[in-house]
Amino acid sequence: MTNITSVVLLGTGNVGTHLAKALTESGIEIRQIYSRSQENAEEVALPKNIQAISDFKEADTSADLWLISVSDDAIPEITGSLPDFDGIVAHTAGSIPLEVLSRFKKSGVFYPFQTLSKERKIDYNDVPFLIEGSDEETTQKLLRLAGILSAKVSRADSALRATLHIAAVLSCNFVNHLYSLSADLLESGGLSFKYLTPLIKETTQKILYMSPREAQTGPAIRNDREVMEKHLKRLENNPSLREIYRLISDDILKYHKQE
Repeated sequence: MTNITSVVLLGTGNVGTHLAKALTESGIEIRQIYSRSQENAEEVALPKNIQAISDFKEADTSADLWLISVSDDAIPEITGSLPDFDGIVAHTAGSIPLEVLSRFKKSGVFYPFQTLSKERKIDYNDVPFLIEGSDEETTQKLLRLAGILSAKVSRADSALRATLHIAAVLSCNFVNHLYSLSADLLESGGLSFKYLTPLIKETTQKILYMSPREAQTGPAIRNDREVMEKHLKRLENNPSLREIYRLISDDILKYHKQE
């Protein structure tokens, strides 16, 4: 069973850009990088001496793997537009099932379970990679490819990945949105978001050593209605944030009443 040594990368977003760098630095040959925009493809490809393409028909059919790394809603469209291919076709999405690639004989999922931004460097050895394949041989090849990048590689079927993806949205994307709302609130009062930095660091550190349930503090878990009402009153001019505060406070109280 031969390993995957050559890849065509389809997509130049956050995940695609990161994988282009990580795979290249790990000795994997990326033969082409695709984007609908030739300019975007060249921005990622040319610094690494990779061919940039903007037409699926130009995709190298002699590569071992075509790796689709685009937004979730674009995956079905791209899958339907790709030419026939005898190698492995895989996508990098957590919430999209393997079946979307069923027209290909060999297909898989190559999902880096991490929040990725182009401008941030990542230690890939610590990034969990979740793998699924249409057959055992394909699965093994994708597991070995992930193992070149990371020490944390495991199998995960579509149902498990969907659950993990929802949890990731709650704990990462939603939390980051709350940071944004906090930053806006502080800015409106002439304060810097940096005031929250020690608090955020300690909150993050605590849940590495105790469960999130045990780490919960604040007026909602204490059912301190006086404090919460004062907060809600101060948010009267921001009805959207006021409603978020009320809903989450009510849910914290309800959640901890189950204990």
